[in-house]
Amino acid sequence: SCEVLLWTLASSINPSDFHPAIPNETLPQVMGSDVCGSVIAVESHCTRLKVGDIVWGDIGANVKVAVAGGGNTSTKELGAFGEFSLALETQLSVAPKNLNVLEIASLPKVALTSYKALTWYADALNATGIWAKRPTVLVLGGSGGTGTTGLQLARAFGASEIITTTSPRNFAYCASNGATKLIDYHSENWWDDAVVPADSVDVVYDTVGQSGTGDRAMEKLKRGGYYVTITGQLASRVKEGTHQAFFINSDTNLDNYKMLEDLVKLVEADRLRMKSLRVFDLSEVPLAFNTSQEGHVTGKLVIAVGKDAVQKPTV
Repeated sequence: SCEVLLWTLASSINPSDFHPAIPNETLPQVMGSDVCGSVIAVESHCTRLKVGDIVWGDIGANVKVAVAGGGNTSTKELGAFGEFSLALETQLSVAPKNLNVLEIASLPKVALTSYKALTWYADALNATGIWAKRPTVLVLGGSGGTGTTGLQLARAFGASEIITTTSPRNFAYCASNGATKLIDYHSENWWDDAVVPADSVDVVYDTVGQSGTGDRAMEKLKRGGYYVTITGQLASRVKEGTHQAFFINSDTNLDNYKMLEDLVKLVEADRLRMKSLRVFDLSEVPLAFNTSQEGHVTGKLVIAVGKDAVQKPTV
């Protein structure tokens, strides 16, 4: 694939940005995965993007790179907190035209993560599978970034009942994103049969990572159901007739453009948004990291990188 140089307009904070696997051999390195930027240069063999395009993508990719002295090492390519950032053309698409750059930058990683979780690992695009029957979906952690997109995509893909865990202060927010049943995790346990009956759920999507989640999810799944976690909390035993999967989005981030184009259609149809944003300046990145690590963020924390989203620099 060809490379594209961007003037970075905005980025965002993701939990996976805290401790990316960056070995000393590849330091120093600019942080930041999500990017919204203006294309200022492309290699001659690029075919989709051109100078002047406003694009979006997740450029946080786990890769192997050559190191001095020979051999290679595993690292995470980043760079979206820089004034200029570099990406593969296959990591980007033209951004939605109905959002400002800050909201655009809030979405790529969490939208791609939930899209992959539900389509790759929970069969959401299978026209003859469980989604054709308007399934019941349980999203664990509905008010964070992946929870926000998980709720909206579950609704867009046709779920009839969408259950989520959150705090009461976020009930209205989660309901606006598609949740039809709200569980206060402070006072109720989703794994209790009185809260969510056994064998009643078609898809469980875990964005929280509480100990024991996999085994508890198995008790809730119907035959033919899917459990997908992005936290690694797998079940010790997979119930007969069900499926489980764990994946890391950054392992699959070099060729996202077709999925980004699908997500653009959902955004421009007003079916996928990030309705809660807190904005930080580039100088406030440490504060933004600390705020994220404190937990209980609703929606996303975004970084205004470019000083002027209208003026385009020359290089």
